[in-house]
Amino acid sequence: MKNTIKIVLLLVFVFSNKLAKTQSLYVVNSHCKMPNDTVMVYTPNKYNNDSITTYPAVILLNGYGGNFRQWSKVSDLQLYADEYQMILICPDGFYDSWYIDSPIDTNSCYSTYFKQEILPSIFEQYRIDKNNLFITGLSMGGHGALYLFIQNSEYFAAVGSMSGVLDLKYSSVANTSLAKKIGPKQTDNPNWETYSVINQAIKLKEINKPIIINCGSEDFLIKVNRRFATKCKNLGINIVYAESPGKHDRIYWKLTLPSQLMFFRQFVQKNKRYEY
Repeated sequence: MKNTIKIVLLLVFVFSNKLAKTQSLYVVNSHCKMPNDTVMVYTPNKYNNDSITTYPAVILLNGYGGNFRQWSKVSDLQLYADEYQMILICPDGFYDSWYIDSPIDTNSCYSTYFKQEILPSIFEQYRIDKNNLFITGLSMGGHGALYLFIQNSEYFAAVGSMSGVLDLKYSSVANTSLAKKIGPKQTDNPNWETYSVINQAIKLKEINKPIIINCGSEDFLIKVNRRFATKCKNLGINIVYAESPGKHDRIYWKLTLPSQLMFFRQFVQKNKRYEY
């Protein structure tokens, strides 16, 4: 009996040590009006913070109503961190931040917070290859990934979106959550055009970095994603657009995430900037 207890305790100790090295939580203190952000991070099994080796990293943004744990409920992030040898970073989108600086709510300034607080903190906390930082997200986070990429393109090597709300007018919460951020959805309110990434495609052309867009063929946002892809291609933007069977749900995002990580990983290998 004592031996059995010792074995169980040993297994718990080993598992806890492994978990501590690969998955961690930390808080980014806010110096603006945003609340402090909890960030969940998955590091590869070979990661060692005391080593000089740096790793490519992917920031994964949650959708509306989610938080920093949403992606871990969608898929096995540790599995992919190990498989692709990439650091996976999940900040908290604060349920409905839409990842923007609201023009009408001065307490909602995620874009500024992201650049001034979150990005510096992850560079400080983890050994990230700054030449190979990527960003993607689902739904609200798909829009957020492209929006933050445009605002901070100097930090990112490429960007992705899954089931993204690429035109905010088509959001299912346009008259509630979004109206509180950018005002009523009216034709004379320019914020709906200004803050929708589909209307910022020309900036993506100027940035000239790879983009990957995925959307399920049964998703209510499929037409918006098709329009975004067509607009980008007409502008000569470097974009990979893929549709596959799926709805606006976890099943689709779980199936799609590996293809986006593979896209980013191949980009790293092509640049030959990463060794482990």
